[in-house]
Amino acid sequence: MKATKKLFKTEIVKRLKAQGTDEVLSEAALPAYAHKNPVIDHIFWKRLKVVANYVHKKNKKSLKVLDFGCGTGVMSYELATNSHEVVGLDLDLRPVHLLKENINYPDSINFMEGDLFDKNLEENTFDVVIALDVLEHMNDDQLRKYMGKFRTLLKNGGEVIISGPTENFLYKLGRKLAGQDFTGDYHDSEIQSIRKIVSETYEVKSLAKILPILPLFDVFVAHKKA
Repeated sequence: MKATKKLFKTEIVKRLKAQGTDEVLSEAALPAYAHKNPVIDHIFWKRLKVVANYVHKKNKKSLKVLDFGCGTGVMSYELATNSHEVVGLDLDLRPVHLLKENINYPDSINFMEGDLFDKNLEENTFDVVIALDVLEHMNDDQLRKYMGKFRTLLKNGGEVIISGPTENFLYKLGRKLAGQDFTGDYHDSEIQSIRKIVSETYEVKSLAKILPILPLFDVFVAHKKA
């Protein structure tokens, strides 16, 4: 993950200095990945490192992964450069197209723009679905709908890896300190509520708490029940 971080952070910093940010780029977390504050830098990049290491250590050398809400495609890039086959899906792929001008994404990534339900993805084909900091944009009914869709796409024994903000006092304070690009106004839920709903139909286990002494983000794995 170290080389991926260096490549993407350098390019993101350069892009933001040249043109600033907007709603799409902020939702794709470009300001967070480029932030100078060492705590914010640690939090956002550590999430990716934890998830990437978990996927890399799974038994199969090559996995088929759906990167749901792929944003900049940084996780797709990290996994694809380690022999995994990736579908990177997002409603708006402008952040990917922007970074593609100077970053060569592996050919084993199939980027798709639009809604998951509009894509003709074959059922029972993915080993892993990754949904990092995306499910908090959904209300409860939408979350259940997409978690159901993930079940149809996953192979037996497949997993969904999920991360999201706590939206507690410390997180809200940190967001204010981070700056105006981190309002969180578009969040409809928080990670504990998400975890509760996911556990209705999946077996859930914790993967990591980023900065355990400051419960700001949680990462967990949802295993597809038989």
